[in-house]
Amino acid sequence: MMRHRSTRIGVLVVLAMVVSALAACSQFEPRDKRFYYRALWNFALREDLVELDSEFNGVDFGHSNLYENLLLTGGKDVPAIEERARKETLAFIATKPRLNPNEEAIAPTYMKLAWRAQNTFDEAHALHRATYDIMASDEPDKARALRDVQAYYQESAYAITAQRLDHHRLDQFPYSKTFRNRFPLFNATIWSYHYLQVAVYDPLQAARDLAAKAQAVRPILATYRRYLDRPPVEWTFMPLTAELSPSFAARYPEIANIFDNLHMLHDNISDILASEVLPTWEAKRAEIYRLVDTYYLASADATNPMIMQDREHHH
Repeated sequence: MMRHRSTRIGVLVVLAMVVSALAACSQFEPRDKRFYYRALWNFALREDLVELDSEFNGVDFGHSNLYENLLLTGGKDVPAIEERARKETLAFIATKPRLNPNEEAIAPTYMKLAWRAQNTFDEAHALHRATYDIMASDEPDKARALRDVQAYYQESAYAITAQRLDHHRLDQFPYSKTFRNRFPLFNATIWSYHYLQVAVYDPLQAARDLAAKAQAVRPILATYRRYLDRPPVEWTFMPLTAELSPSFAARYPEIANIFDNLHMLHDNISDILASEVLPTWEAKRAEIYRLVDTYYLASADATNPMIMQDREHHH
């Protein structure tokens, strides 16, 4: 009798362990990262336009450092974000890093919270890098190369839509503008990064050779550094590709849309992490994933209510 009772208890313990393990596994996300598109023009920017490349490496630190600090401080501590975290980012940019940093090491807590959203960023950032490399390289058919990398990007389940989203509607969630209103200096610093990322396309596209490209981006780098010293808090909306590189946006509208949507997603996640409307980490994660799933992944294109139709796109 005692032996049968012990057996039943043992079976129940094993079942409890299996159920517990399955519940834990359901919280894990697959880390299905892709390798970047391989081509002869890979790393042309790093090899030939070092000054611009190092600024982009500095930019990579900013969003991750911001998200980690917003998450760990609850998004309410103004000095922790405006002074400490922002100055950490500026100090990293000032080192002029030769390589882009490991964002998982910068923001381990945020990566555990919303890794899939970060993977969405990583793949769009890889497309950004590929376009710079193509523009900086001696690739004879840049239009074909850009079509190839765009097609490779859009094969991914993590691809942001190439349709033009309505950024005004994206600014109307209950938590919208929380970050920019509470932390105007850091928000303006983020928008300064976005200025640099989209303003260089037309000068790079127009310049005839490498020396001309280096010369063409210098005024933009100078403006960007002035923005870092005196963040443009008077701006009311993030920089858009069509306004700063109209020629590039007209020739490659889908790539321009992807970059503008990417930058808006960065803003939305900053708002979510700072907002009291979503008070717990679980609520923030759920909203981040709802946004990514419903409005940004290419698979949502057929039903996405945020996609602009025929109206002009100005802010």
